[in-house]
Amino acid sequence: MSDKKSINSKLKLNALGNSYNIIYIFILPFLLPLFREQFHINYVQSGLILSIHVALRSIFSLVFGYLGDQYDKRVIIAGGFVLSSIFLGGLIWVNNINTIITFLLLLAIGVSTFMPLAFAVIRENTKAHQRGHYLGLFSAAGTGGLVIASLLFGFFIRMWGWKITCFLLSLPGYWLAHAYLKLKKGKKNHKAEAERKIKKSYIYLFFASMGFRSLGDWAILSFLPIYATEYIGLKPEISAWIITVNFTGEFLGNLISSRITDKNSLLILALSTTIATTFLIIVITLIAQPIILVLLVGVLGILQGIYFPSQNTWLTLICPINRQGKMFGRVSFVQGFSATIAPILYGWIAEQTSLINAYRFTSVPLIISFILFGIIYILESRSTKVLPTRKV
Repeated sequence: MSDKKSINSKLKLNALGNSYNIIYIFILPFLLPLFREQFHINYVQSGLILSIHVALRSIFSLVFGYLGDQYDKRVIIAGGFVLSSIFLGGLIWVNNINTIITFLLLLAIGVSTFMPLAFAVIRENTKAHQRGHYLGLFSAAGTGGLVIASLLFGFFIRMWGWKITCFLLSLPGYWLAHAYLKLKKGKKNHKAEAERKIKKSYIYLFFASMGFRSLGDWAILSFLPIYATEYIGLKPEISAWIITVNFTGEFLGNLISSRITDKNSLLILALSTTIATTFLIIVITLIAQPIILVLLVGVLGILQGIYFPSQNTWLTLICPINRQGKMFGRVSFVQGFSATIAPILYGWIAEQTSLINAYRFTSVPLIISFILFGIIYILESRSTKVLPTRKV
């Protein structure tokens, strides 16, 4: 009973940590419009800052994923929250824009500790038949926190200003760091194998498919506020709410995923949500009715909310427990790489043609991802040996 209580505490704290960590990740996009007005930052500078932020987060996710397999994950995650809180809260005393941006870029290093190691914590404390449920709830906690933050951030800014808002948002990070350090240290089981044996080449194929899928997803997400302004008719000051609609859909998708992931083929879920997303994007570019477009953006979020827990659950099943941090470090790196190049690539396509055509071109990486997922499904169906689930 004591061990079960300890495991439940870890999983609940992990979910809460995901809510705050995602807010810390998205604090820069929230702040950039304010910086453009106060410090006269142009679009090129804004894009460069975002790209560097994502690149740092990707690289250090890879680093901390490797370190998490060797050292105590609790300490690394706690250190990340402390570092994030110091640089976010420290903005209250900084006035120079160069120093402000430096603090926010260093914040990227702090938040990069969490995601690869949090997935590993779930892997270590759940059994194969329940892992999709917990990964779905974990993702729901993150998207739920982001939805609330995106709605409340503007109100907080009006009441207190962005500096005090950032300082107040930084405070829970210290409590989270303390809570992680107080968790009971788990016993490492380096002999624990993967629930499924699979060829390494299939894993690389999966990463390629995931990278193409992320390229399409980030291209869509990056330009949603602009699309909402130019084609849906939202006012610029509330155009960011279309992101809220998308993440609300993703939150619902995460909850659906927590119910269905463990009962269905994970690759079939990845296949079906990827091809459905492809067709949905094409439909969105053909619809002119604002209310219908907003609803479709919500459906788009639902599909994403089902896809990501399915992807992550599959990865936990094919990787030994002592290499889980490294595996999810690579996941964060691949997704971060896609997030870095997607705005640049599809921004260029939009400049050369139109934003409508740029959105239609996102179907290309999504179709490639679908084909690769299909190849993996066929190959795995032929050769994957399912092993008895072991207690890890």
